[in-house]
Amino acid sequence: MDPDALTVIPGVPFPEYYELFMDWKTPLTIAAVYAVSVHLLNPSATKAKVSRVEAKNQGAGTASKSSGFMTAFVFAHNLSLAIYSMVTFYNMVQYMHKLFNRGQSIHDSYCDKDGFLWDNALGYWGYLFYLSKFYEVIDTMIILIKGRRSSLLQTYHHAGAMITMWAGIRYRAQPIWIFVVFNSLVHSIMYLYYAMTSIGIHVPGKRYITSIQISQFLVGMSAATSYLFLNNCLVTQGQKFAVLLNVLYLLPLTYLFLDFARRTYGKRRAAAATKKSS
Repeated sequence: MDPDALTVIPGVPFPEYYELFMDWKTPLTIAAVYAVSVHLLNPSATKAKVSRVEAKNQGAGTASKSSGFMTAFVFAHNLSLAIYSMVTFYNMVQYMHKLFNRGQSIHDSYCDKDGFLWDNALGYWGYLFYLSKFYEVIDTMIILIKGRRSSLLQTYHHAGAMITMWAGIRYRAQPIWIFVVFNSLVHSIMYLYYAMTSIGIHVPGKRYITSIQISQFLVGMSAATSYLFLNNCLVTQGQKFAVLLNVLYLLPLTYLFLDFARRTYGKRRAAAATKKSS
């Protein structure tokens, strides 16, 4: 029997579409359409700047009904993703704890040699997490509808997540738990933060969310890479491919996030220092 053969995960919603979403052409096509659409719809830097100024100058008393609807939509979108991420994180951590408390060696548990984590949590929650990556492109739609410019970081992040999550689930790669657990934790915090800011509750800490995101990439890359050097852990070529693809995706993503943090928070610190000295 081919170890990389496709088998439907028990319990997943709409199993009749499982093969479609596990076909490599599906994430690649959707990611490509998404990237091209963003390129075509993205406003120029000048228009995006004008849009931000207009939004800043628009007072609360002049808000239109459409802006009220948009606020409600953005709030519901972010809150839904926050709650979904929390549920995913809770279920994954619950079975991660059980995985390492069954009397197996650390090596066998870490490599999920008997498929315990996959069969009880990762297969199901990982597949749903993969599907959620298609829904998350609404983040970009919101940015574009508001007249703002979507960055290369945004496009690369969303498009790459579709493809790398596909590879991890398609080839039952054990290290994909890293993506699911770490990313669901970060998204629980991030989307809750955005839900609150969308309704005018401004809490400090956005720069710390960026720091947490960068930390997850660095730790996640290190953990994923470790699987490549463990004996009898990744047993199929598909699993090795999925891990390498995820690591190669995270390298430029980490750089883009570091560059974003430098340009965003570095300028703010410089501006604050200038204001303080004047």
